[in-house]
Formats: sequence, structure tokens, C-alpha cells
Amino acid sequence: MGEEAMSETITLKDGREVVLRSSGQGDGHVVLAYLKALGESTEFILTHPGDTPGLGPVEERIEWIGQGKFYSLVAVDPQSGVVVANTAYSFSPRVKLEHIADLGTGVLPAWQGVGLGSMMLGRSIEDMKANPKIHRLELTVMVGNDRAQRMYERAGFVVEGRKIKSIRQPDGEYRDEIIMGLWIGE
Repeated sequence: MGEEAMSETITLKDGREVVLRSSGQGDGHVVLAYLKALGESTEFILTHPGDTPGLGPVEERIEWIGQGKFYSLVAVDPQSGVVVANTAYSFSPRVKLEHIADLGTGVLPAWQGVGLGSMMLGRSIEDMKANPKIHRLELTVMVGNDRAQRMYERAGFVVEGRKIKSIRQPDGEYRDEIIMGLWIGE
């Protein structure tokens, strides 16, 4: 599976292990499978199972990592080789926004509640602090995803606003998004 610039085996609260590493060349299929599984597992992410990107866009994002345009930290189950969690940051190509990294993260249900999400979030924040271009982290969390919002708050993110009825679920229900940010610059 993919080139491994950084790889570390972590033991979770329940005794299971995962391998943490950057996404790399050749990971497109396993990352895409993860994205599909995550989309089918929760109503709290923006990607609906019907609009999961194809292999091409996933592989393009992985290529962007080496170009400094994207960041992706994956947790892989060493028993199955399956990606079970991911924390990713998108970087803006715009000059006035290039100091901002936009966070997206998720953990498959069978791997939640054992510290994996918090640990990956913390590791990724440290990686962003090491990036001299990045001074601000941003994310949105869907109203109702209280567990995720608490995790972000524990990591230092603060609520900065709300996008009213910005999400329309497949059943027609509208949900707000909470805008959160974290300043990591000087």
C-alpha cells in the first residue's frame, strides 16, 4: 500500500492497533473504499454515498500531497489493510487564503470511542503547526454531531458562526453547519 513517508503503529484504548501514515501513491482504491464506507455510515458528513468521488479525483488529491497542496493522514487496520479513519486538510491556492487549512475528518463506526479521532486530530494539528505557511485551521460541523464538536473544542477550536440550513439531507430535512476555527500562527 502506497509510499510511506511517516508510519507509526498506535495502540488504541481498546487494545487494537492501527498504523498511522500519510496517504501515498497506490492508496487510491483503499481511500475510496473508506470514503464510501464512511458516507454510508453517518448522516453527519457532507458526502452522500451517491456522490462519492471516483478513483481519479481521489488519486489526484493523493498526488497533491507531494506538491504541498493537500494533507492526508490515514489510520490503517494492519489486520485487514483497510483505512478506518482519515484526517485531511485542503489548502487554498488563493494568495489571500493560503494561510488557511480546511479540515475534514472521519472515523468508521467500529473504530469510534477509542481515542482514534482525537489522536489523529491532535497529530494533524501538530503537523499543520510545522507547516510555515499555515496559520489558521477551519472546519464546519453539522448541528447534531455533538460528539465531534466536543472533540474539536477540546483540541482548541472555537465556534465562530453558523450557516443556517446549509445542509439538505436526502429526506428533505435542513441542518445548520457550525463554523469553527483555530489560530495556530504567531
